[in-house]
Amino acid sequence: MQNVISNMAIKAEEIRKAKKFLENKKISISLVKPKQFVLASKQLNASFEDALNKLKEMVNGKTTTSDQEPNKKA
Repeated sequence: MQNVISNMAIKAEEIRKAKKFLENKKISISLVKPKQFVLASKQLNASFEDALNKLKEMVNGKTTTSDQEPNKKA
């Protein structure tokens, strides 16, 4: 599947939209390349917003309630 996506033609318009999206989110395009971001969102089968959230979770980790210890005595 990865080869199929990486060989897909990415339209210039998609790259421009990704660039504008990243700039609006105050994310430097030197850190996140718009073309790579388009590829990632296609691989995740997600919108730019959803892809960004999923990528943030992957990088930062996702907090869950299982990280907490309920009923812990001091």
